[in-house]
Amino acid sequence: MERDRLNVLVVDEEQDARHVLIDHLKGISLIGIVEESGSIDETMFKIMDASPDIIFLDTKTSGQKGMEFMELLKKSELPGHLVLVSEDQDLAIPAIKNNVYDFLLKPVRKDHLKKIIDKFMKKRDNRFDKKLNWFLKEVDTGKVMITTTYNHILIDPGDIVYCEADGAYTTLHLEDGHREVANSYLGILEKGLSGQRFYRISRSYLINLEKLLKINKGDNTCVLLIGKKKVKLQGSKKQLKNLCEMDLI
Repeated sequence: MERDRLNVLVVDEEQDARHVLIDHLKGISLIGIVEESGSIDETMFKIMDASPDIIFLDTKTSGQKGMEFMELLKKSELPGHLVLVSEDQDLAIPAIKNNVYDFLLKPVRKDHLKKIIDKFMKKRDNRFDKKLNWFLKEVDTGKVMITTTYNHILIDPGDIVYCEADGAYTTLHLEDGHREVANSYLGILEKGLSGQRFYRISRSYLINLEKLLKINKGDNTCVLLIGKKKVKLQGSKKQLKNLCEMDLI
């Protein structure tokens, strides 16, 4: 959805350099509106008008006004995460010291740019998660918040049949047959579901014990029910042995 995509502002006095970066940005799916500016003065108006999520600032364009602009961003409530863009790699150190958390070296490489975008998204999502988790705690909805690539979804733990690890992601298999892919490791999701009736049967699977039908000791599997459909999952011998010894009533 458009609201979930990032608005960015590219500030560079050289038009060709601006357009190279803009072309790279437009090739990234997370990017929405891309604005451009050729001066610091114009940049201030663009920020007030467009409220960009990220500002890419070329160091040659900045000069003294640029330093003042950086200080203004640090001290004020003006929107925009600042990324310095330069041909001089030595500027990365003062950039970090000035609380500019990202630095992009010219000529800009798309893979480096994508890493910066992904890093920003992760930080933004973490901030949102903390605020939403606080809100959920206050209103006590009983639901868990799952962060996907483009959305934040509230899910009743009782609707989750099992969770399946997929590298840095986790697929949630739901009671109605739908799936949601969370942007977190299975271990992190397991902590979020602590206190609920979930059990880790292997490195790959976290199951809802309310959906458990049968444990097969012979082949170290367990059978769960998704709606009217049965699904068999492979567990570890040790974990399933422990599960058999648990009082599940």
